[in-house]
Amino acid sequence: MKDISTEQILDGIVNNNSFIIQYVYKQFFAIVRNYILNHGGREDDARDIFQDGIMAIYEQRKNKNLKIESGFGTYIYAVCRNKWLNLRRNSGKLVYNEMEDLSNEMEKKGLGNHFREVEELNFKEARARIYQKHFDTLSEECRKLLRMMAEGLSVKEIQLRFNYKSEGFAYKKRSICRSRLGKLIKQDKNYNTYEDY
Repeated sequence: MKDISTEQILDGIVNNNSFIIQYVYKQFFAIVRNYILNHGGREDDARDIFQDGIMAIYEQRKNKNLKIESGFGTYIYAVCRNKWLNLRRNSGKLVYNEMEDLSNEMEKKGLGNHFREVEELNFKEARARIYQKHFDTLSEECRKLLRMMAEGLSVKEIQLRFNYKSEGFAYKKRSICRSRLGKLIKQDKNYNTYEDY
């Protein structure tokens, strides 16, 4: 198989080009798989982490027009290794030194900024999962009301859609739903890990 440039790979990932995706798996999955298997993971973990790594790169390229100077293999390995270490850290199985070693290694290779971006993306994804998990447990009325707020509907519009008697009641209901969601999120055992990000 002929070599494909990093730019072609990044564009192929964003465009969901099946040839490029297959190429990425054939060329780079084995090294990620070996790392995860040698560091307490299973085959399924390796597949999940690799897929998450591709998705993180997709998001970075699509939203920030990611440029990679070091070569795609080095970058996807770093992204996947970072995701694996975060997963282990969050499950209580990671020794602090492993994460510190990865950070230092990425700095030496000139990938410090990419490492921090991936780290930030991982935290945002985890925070969003916590939010969504608890959002889904709210009543249907609260979910609809909070969605309408997020869409920018005014309190008056919300009052009319729910047939509330007054705007004051709509404010009160909004406050109750937000408070309930906030309480659920803060009670989540993983909340403190991600609250500062």
